[in-house]
Parts: sequence; C-alpha cells; structure tokens
Amino acid sequence: MIPWAASAQSDNYPARPVKLIVPFPAGGSADFVSRMISERLSTLWKQPVIVENKPGGGTTIGLTAIAKAAPDGYTIGMNSISHIIQPAVRTMLPYDTLEDFEFITKVMEAPFVLTVNSGLPIMNLKDLVAYANKSPGALNFASFGIGSAGHIFFEILAQRTGIKAVHIPYKGTSEATAAQLTGDVALMFDLAMSPLPHIKQGKLRALLVTTSQRFRELPDTPTSREAGIPELEMPTWFGIVAPRGIPPAILHKLNASIAQVMLSPDLVSALEKQGMSSVPNSSEEFRAFAVRSVKQIRDAASAGNIPKVDK
Repeated sequence: MIPWAASAQSDNYPARPVKLIVPFPAGGSADFVSRMISERLSTLWKQPVIVENKPGGGTTIGLTAIAKAAPDGYTIGMNSISHIIQPAVRTMLPYDTLEDFEFITKVMEAPFVLTVNSGLPIMNLKDLVAYANKSPGALNFASFGIGSAGHIFFEILAQRTGIKAVHIPYKGTSEATAAQLTGDVALMFDLAMSPLPHIKQGKLRALLVTTSQRFRELPDTPTSREAGIPELEMPTWFGIVAPRGIPPAILHKLNASIAQVMLSPDLVSALEKQGMSSVPNSSEEFRAFAVRSVKQIRDAASAGNIPKVDK
C-alpha cells in the first residue's frame, strides 16, 4: 500500500461502530476491563465501541469469533492467559493460537499468589521444598481444573524444585479456597486479590507472587524471581487481539489508541483498586510474549503429563 493511502486509511478509521468481543461472561474481571476500555475508546474515536460477551469453551467460542471475523479492524476482542494455555491442554482448536490473530497490545496484568494453609510449618519456598522432601506424598494442591493456570504453574514449580504434591481439581475459587482453609488441601495458586483477606487474617500464608514486581498489598511476599524460580514470572493478563491480516495502519492506530486510554489516570486508578496493573505494550512485544508463553506452557504441560482434552 502506498504511504498516503495507508495514512488515509488510518485517519478514516473507525468510520462506523467497532465490536469488542469478550470471551467471558458479563460481570467478571474481563468484562469490567473491556467496558472501561470501550467507553474510553468510544469517546476518543467518536464512534461506539460495542462489547459483545461470547463466553464458553474455555474462551474458545469468543476467540473463534474473533479469528473468523473480517480483518478490517471493526471486530477486535479480548484475550487472556487462557488463549496461550489452550494449545497445551486441547488436542484440537478451531483456530491457530498464534497465526490467526494480530496481537494488538496487552492491557493489564495481575499477580497469582502461591498460598499455603498457615497450620503448616512452611514460611517460604525453602521451607516448602524441605517439608516436601521430608514428608514425601504428604502435600497436595488445589486448582480450578486439569490444565488450568494454577495446575500448570504448580507443574512448573514442581519441575524446578523437585517437590511432589497430589493435584486436587475443583470447580472454582470458592470451593477450592474453602478446602484450603479447612486444611483439606495445603497449597494453591490463585489470583492475589481472592485469598488476600485470608492472608491478612493469618489463615493462609503467601509464599510468592508471579509478577515481576512485588504486589503492593503483599509487600513482604517475594516475587517468583526473588524466590529463585524466574520461570514462574507469569501473571494473569488480558490483551486485545484482532483477526490476522488487518491493515498495518489500522493495527498501529488500535495500538496507539488503546495505549492512550490504558494510561489515563482514572483507568489506572480503577485497575489498581482491583489489584490490576495497566501494562500496554507494542504489538511486536505482545506477539513475542505470546510465542514464548505458548512454548513454555506446552513444555510444562508435557513434562507434567497433563492430559489433553479433545474438545
């Protein structure tokens, strides 16, 4: 495309409403973040940005709709850590995780935290390794399902430290947390804001967080890198993607516009109140991150013998 044509294409975009597909139900964190972004983009562009929730299939239903949309910039969507986990835990996907998407920008991160029931004499990661070695088979850990982020994170932890623990999957946060509080399970990776009240009450103990910086609500809890496991520097995240093949000028405008709204002080403040950080980056950085993460999670799932599902 000749330069002036590319410039005109970008200047005229968007000339009509833009759809933002969210592969999660209304009311959750992804919906909260997407609606903050859509409101601000609508104001910036003077065109409606309409959120459309398409939950189901572990986010594959919404991601399929994004991948199969016309690559014209008028359908974009939200992705998450689930997007890069799916290739490791499913035998078949209706899209190619990397090749069918333009990775526009990451928008937010939030830490996972590894917690232990405070009734156990485990104060830090070193204590955890010592306890596991002294009492083989005595530990177990909860997750929100086989192949979930918490399951894979624990497999990475086990591979790096040699500890062994029995995996007990649950249907969701409340059920898993209740089991941990009663001592039915010892350990769990969860989003940091979820167990925070129990940590502050002394019922659970935080061992590490998965972000590159310490979590402001848990300033004494080391990062995974500080604890000696840089491979676990894997926060949860949301990003914005589009069908592969949208015009480069529109991709650039999307990246710049979303970065602008993500760095607005009111949005940054709103995210911080939810334990999240605004982290826009370039489309090249976001794609490179996705490529690295897909390989890392596939390797961890393979080494941990995590079974794949065929749907």
